[in-house]
Amino acid sequence: MREKLLSFLPDQFPEPDAFFVELTGITYPDPRYRIDRDRSPVLCLEYVIAGRGHVEVGGRSFDPQAGDVYLLPMGLHHRYRSDPADPWKKIWMNVRGTLCADLLRAYRLGETYHVPACPLLPLFEEFVSVCAGPPADPWELERRCSLLLHDILSRVRASLSILPDSPPGPAEQARELLDRSLYEPVTVDDLAAAVGLSPSQLTRVFSARFGVTPYRYLLSRRLETARLLLRGTALPVREIAFRLCFSDEHYFSSLFRRKTGQTPSAYRRDPEGKIL
Repeated sequence: MREKLLSFLPDQFPEPDAFFVELTGITYPDPRYRIDRDRSPVLCLEYVIAGRGHVEVGGRSFDPQAGDVYLLPMGLHHRYRSDPADPWKKIWMNVRGTLCADLLRAYRLGETYHVPACPLLPLFEEFVSVCAGPPADPWELERRCSLLLHDILSRVRASLSILPDSPPGPAEQARELLDRSLYEPVTVDDLAAAVGLSPSQLTRVFSARFGVTPYRYLLSRRLETARLLLRGTALPVREIAFRLCFSDEHYFSSLFRRKTGQTPSAYRRDPEGKIL
């Protein structure tokens, strides 16, 4: 495999927990090129300069070609390889830190993996050039690289607005099912089977997309609905707990108090609890 690689250690960036560049570079055509990365700790962003290949991530697969960008979020399995008959030449970056997750969430890109015909080569080249330059002040290196990452992701998001709507991914499907299951028993196993993933895969994909696990999302939505029922109906607390599939009234009341700072009865009298 022939590559131009630039690597960094966390201490070369002033706030590595927030952001740092682990690797960046250019991969040249190699019919044997293949990467398998389990539960990746990095956000991988790649621009295909030439050739074709195959990518599997987040329960989906696609075949990026020249001019495409693909994004491989943290926490997922990354599987990708060149087409032996027409191998990739590509430019890429592997980055880490809370900023990466925050930007994906802010631009709603947590489940966007493939963006066809996305002309961002100059920005990728600038990113690699900054990393390849003379040793810079760590703060300046972090500033320039993080701003370029921000620019790339904002342009990826903008490019999606001109593409035809794509079908919802597994995380979006699961959230829709959860929103329809506030009054019905549902498990992560049920959701995973419905969207064609294993429970562990669904939890990773859902968390990457929405920042919470499916269980915590459902719990939050049920407690939000409980607040509405307490404020807007005369239903007994026991009945609200039963309708929202809590195991019993005492568990519901304890959980409600922990999340809002008030018991359900107190909230009904004075609905000024903490935000759920």
